[in-house]
Amino acid sequence: MDKNNLIERSSSHIIHRGDYINLRKDSLTKNGNIIAERDVVEHAGSIVAVPYEIINGEIYFYLVKQWRNPVEEWLIEFPAGTLNENEDHELAVIRELQEEIGMIPKSINYWSYFYVAPGWCDEKIHCYFAGNLEKSKLEEDIDEEIEVIKITYDEMVKKIKNSEIIDLKTISAFNVFDNFFKNDLLEFNN
Repeated sequence: MDKNNLIERSSSHIIHRGDYINLRKDSLTKNGNIIAERDVVEHAGSIVAVPYEIINGEIYFYLVKQWRNPVEEWLIEFPAGTLNENEDHELAVIRELQEEIGMIPKSINYWSYFYVAPGWCDEKIHCYFAGNLEKSKLEEDIDEEIEVIKITYDEMVKKIKNSEIIDLKTISAFNVFDNFFKNDLLEFNN
């Protein structure tokens, strides 16, 4: 790439500072000339967990149905949550699964992270697969009303196909599970 044509951030200032997000204004330059200003959401980061069980060769997933205030809809999602300051990601997975579905995983596998909306937000969601689940409930967050849903692999595919599941982190995490993790499960292949 031609170094003379690179877009650079020439300045940045915080417009709003919040508990989990900040809003900043960036000035972008190209060849020394300001070409644009962009609003950027800085986010603390989060996790999404794909909690699964294998019973008699069938994969089951645990999801949550919860009200999402920003979009004013009930959404079906994999358990997820914002990272607390300096929180270990695996501990966040355990905490979120206990709070949201009342289970604790004995097996946690990290895939990678992905960006939510890199055009205007720096949030990284770290994607985990959580198996060997045991009952272990923590108190829910005060601002969450959650219904736990247990569905089969085929029901999951159908709900995505029929637009009953429209949460992108859930769809993305399921597709990673389906394409790169599912066939490696010893319990599934036996």
